Amino acid sequence: MIRLRVLGAIELHDGGGRELRAILAQPKRLALLVYLAVGAHRFHRRDTLLGVFWPELDDQRGRDALNQAIRFLRKELGGPTSSVIASRGDEIGVLDSALWCDVAAFRDARAAGRHSEALDLYRGDSRRVLLRTRRRV
Repeated sequence: MIRLRVLGAIELHDGGGRELRAILAQPKRLALLVYLAVGAHRFHRRDTLLGVFWPELDDQRGRDALNQAIRFLRKELGGPTSSVIASRGDEIGVLDSALWCDVAAFRDARAAGRHSEALDLYRGDSRRVLLRTRRRV
């Protein structure tokens, strides 16, 4: 399973724990993966993605850029073409069964009332302050 951490420093590792540097080195493609992984709705319309990531391009060039980014991500994430990133009609999304994301896990833990688990997922600078506050309570 691919592991994506964005709460704190961004990390992206494959199932064997190896860092996926080719994706990390491409900011727009990494941003697309993060957007797909952390969205409240795991599938997003292509038109929406074009407006977010390629607003300066005309429709055809934008679709070409999106398709190229999706092909790159699928290749670098390994496995069959739909193993992590899937298409559903005119929508693109990530499969929960193939990609774990700390933001989604945080959202799930918080919604279930597992606040300690949610806090453990957060690794940013303010985490130390939150942990000190939690210990005092």
